[in-house]
Amino acid sequence: MSATEETEPVRTADVEVEASRLVRIVAAVVLVVLSATFLVGVFDIRSPKGLDPQGPRFFPLLVTAAWLLLSIGYLIEGLRSPRTAKAPAESGGGITGRSWFEPVALSALLVLYAFLVVPLGYMIATAGLFWAAARVLGSRQLVRDIVVAVVTAVVVYIAFTQFLDISLPEGVLGL
Repeated sequence: MSATEETEPVRTADVEVEASRLVRIVAAVVLVVLSATFLVGVFDIRSPKGLDPQGPRFFPLLVTAAWLLLSIGYLIEGLRSPRTAKAPAESGGGITGRSWFEPVALSALLVLYAFLVVPLGYMIATAGLFWAAARVLGSRQLVRDIVVAVVTAVVVYIAFTQFLDISLPEGVLGL
């Protein structure tokens, strides 16, 4: 027997699982970095009330802290996932060609949103983010996606500006 006959061949399923695992780990690291960056940015919010639940810093702090914790959990899950494929009966069909696309595209959308929210304004940037995220995640209901994105952005804008007295970027609309 030669050396090549003695070694077990690399299975395509094992390579796909390792690639999928690597994509999850990279996406998790990107999410951890983004959430940590935003968490640091929360402390730039000026508030005479400090961390008071009625102050403008409390809710962003709560959301970004939760985002950071969930991102760390996602990273740990990616690091603990198996490196090889399960038996075909157990695997559930393997990975798809789009398994890497969604987390990378959503991360890119969040970075783009961070750059556009001030010049465009909260409502336009947020509605665009929600619509684009729905498209990335596979929705093909154009009218419904636009309506949901705009209504959600407007409701959140009104809730923050009118009820929580938190100013959001006005942008081109000048609201």
